[in-house]
Amino acid sequence: MGRVTYRSRRFGVAALAIAGLLLGACGSSSSGQQSAIRVAFFAPIANTYVAATLKGMNEVSASGGIKITQFDTGFDATKEFSQIQDATTSGKFDAFLIIPLDAVALVPAVQAAIKAGIKVVNTDLIIGTDNTTSKPQIQGETGSVINPPANRAKNVIQAIVNACQDLNPCNLGFMAGVPTIDFEVLIKKGLDNISTDHSNIKVKAYQTGHGYLAAPAIPIAQNILQAHPDLNVLAVSSDQATLGAEQAVNAAGRTGKVRLVSSGGSCPAIAKAQSGAWFSEIIDLPETEGKLGMQMIVDAMRNGKPGPTGLNPLDSIKGNPILTKDNIADFKCQWEG
Repeated sequence: MGRVTYRSRRFGVAALAIAGLLLGACGSSSSGQQSAIRVAFFAPIANTYVAATLKGMNEVSASGGIKITQFDTGFDATKEFSQIQDATTSGKFDAFLIIPLDAVALVPAVQAAIKAGIKVVNTDLIIGTDNTTSKPQIQGETGSVINPPANRAKNVIQAIVNACQDLNPCNLGFMAGVPTIDFEVLIKKGLDNISTDHSNIKVKAYQTGHGYLAAPAIPIAQNILQAHPDLNVLAVSSDQATLGAEQAVNAAGRTGKVRLVSSGGSCPAIAKAQSGAWFSEIIDLPETEGKLGMQMIVDAMRNGKPGPTGLNPLDSIKGNPILTKDNIADFKCQWEG
């Protein structure tokens, strides 16, 4: 939301709950056919990262007997809380797959769902207070598929250090999407302390509000560039927003003078980093997240594996999660930024 990141970390806009996709059996029969697993998916549906997560879910659903109903949360944690509450009381769902927008505030809603017998899996972002683990943090939760926020933030800070390595001073700007999302909070803390260990790095600007989209990122980047004509590095917390920031850099005649550091691992971003247009790219695996999360639900409901199970999607690959043109050739991207 990449990664909410999450961060966006990543489809057409849905209504509060758009029609689910039924793949396979729908209900039980006298012949003993399994009932469909009714899954509610809570996420910012208009984000391309989430589209890849849904693609991974559908890879598992293709085996049949799973009905997915999408709930478009936007990036509104209060709305997401209400949607989860309403879906729980409706009695229409067997399982929830959640991209949580507030790690702590959603806990009561998730606990109520679990108490009602609903299997709950979260992907991309944590539910709970421990930023260092991929394990589920709520008693009774089925699973979580998380690159821990602490890891994501650490990778962003390291990518910035790498970009600044041969620059003294290295004048840095940073663009956050939703600053209250777990990994964004930790990135900000890292930026507040980065000059202690790396005296060459000077944080000149920290701006929020791109929402993991390209269009809102353009004026934010323009403002940073105008205010800081000596900027050397511009780091952005999502690939979509970096595409917007790049437009601002090019329009300002700063191409090749401002190094772009991005996060998400989207296909356009990988191409940019491979060509050298962007200095580096930090990878996320949203399709893997969706696939693993949905498989946890199926395992809990049909395969006698109730969990709790915690997985880091990056464990499925080898190598450095920070990519440059020198080490990017073998990476297979999973989503369109």
